Parts: sequence; structure tokens; C-alpha cells
Amino acid sequence: MFKMINTLLLVILFTACSSQDSKDKTETNATKIKKEMVKTEPKKETVQETVSKEETVKKENVKEENLKADSNQSKASLFTLKTLDGKTIHIDETEGGLLFKEYKDKAVLLLFFGHKCPPCLAEIPVLIELKNKEHKDLEIIAIEVQGYAAEQLKEFKKSKGINYTLVTYDESANFVNYISRQANWSGAIPFLIGFDKKTVVKIVHAGGLGSKDFDNIYETLSKGK
Repeated sequence: MFKMINTLLLVILFTACSSQDSKDKTETNATKIKKEMVKTEPKKETVQETVSKEETVKKENVKEENLKADSNQSKASLFTLKTLDGKTIHIDETEGGLLFKEYKDKAVLLLFFGHKCPPCLAEIPVLIELKNKEHKDLEIIAIEVQGYAAEQLKEFKKSKGINYTLVTYDESANFVNYISRQANWSGAIPFLIGFDKKTVVKIVHAGGLGSKDFDNIYETLSKGK
């Protein structure tokens, strides 16, 4: 506190002057201030510079939004499957099974089959029949696990008249490995997992099934409301 008072006294002593000196100094100081103001006047931006800055800001904002979107998308799904007809199925874990996001509130039959597996081939007409019953709350997803490429599977689908969703192994390898670990799948096909409308696993079965079996399975899965 004392140091501050002494400093103020020194400032008063050094700046004290007669009325005439004060006037002269005031005029001199005013001139000096005007010159400094001229010197420090900010440079005005041209219209082009302003537009360029605005475009840069917009680009940065778009870039940030894209990064956020990519981040959110990567966090949104544990797995994504690309179907034979080019659609994407997003899959995430739930407490009792899996959520197929595009088929929310529907029962889902997930099948592993092979193009040269006799029981699998025998099951195809049964699945076609089940699909033709137009159960609007049921989806069938079949993954071919014996190595057919997309073009081969397309021809196979056409020749068999398959009307349900098909996925190649190339588009689902990570997901198949995940199911293998979670369901202790030994590799036997056909292999079926049934999810009810609440995403809970209700049925796990290896081996071929008939028409009545699938009707019973549908009844069981559709009750999960």
C-alpha cells in the first residue's frame, strides 16, 4: 500500500507544470496521439479476403461434422453386413442376443448354409414357402459359408428362386467368427439361430428342419412382443 502511494506522488511531481507548459505539452501530446492513431489504424479486409475466410471456416465446420458423423457411425454398430442386393444391415449386441437395426421389432432367423450341402439345399424350398406366407414380423437372413463369391451366389439365388436375404461369407467373415465363438458353432450346417422381437435368442439348432418345424419356430419367435 505504501509503495503505491509513493509511486503516485512521484508521478504527480514529474508531471506537474505551469498553465502555459501544460497547454504546450497538451497540444504536443494531442498531435502525437493523432499520429499514433493513424499508424495503428487496422487494415481493412477486401471483399475477396472476407469471402475466402468465410469459405475456410465453412470447410473446417463441414470437416468437423463429417468426422463426428464417421465417429458416431463407427460407434453405432458392432457389425455391418452387406446383403447380396446391396443393402446394409447394422447389428449390435443386446443383453439377450442381437439387434438387427433394420429389422427392429421383428423376429429374425439367422441361417448359415452352403451351396453344396444336401440338407441346406433341402431346406431352401421350406424357407421360400415360409417367406411366401408373408409374415410381416419375420425376416430371414442366410449367410453362405462354403465360399461362393457374390456373382456365383446371385446365380444360385436366381436358379433356386430364393426370396429371402442372402449374404456372402466375404461380407460377413468377422460376424460369422463372432457367432462361432458366442454360440459354440462347430461348423455344422445348416445352422440356425432364432431371435424374437425383443432381440433375445430363443432357438439354436444345427441340422435340417422341415416346414412344420419352421412354423413352430415362427410361432415361438413372434410371441416376443
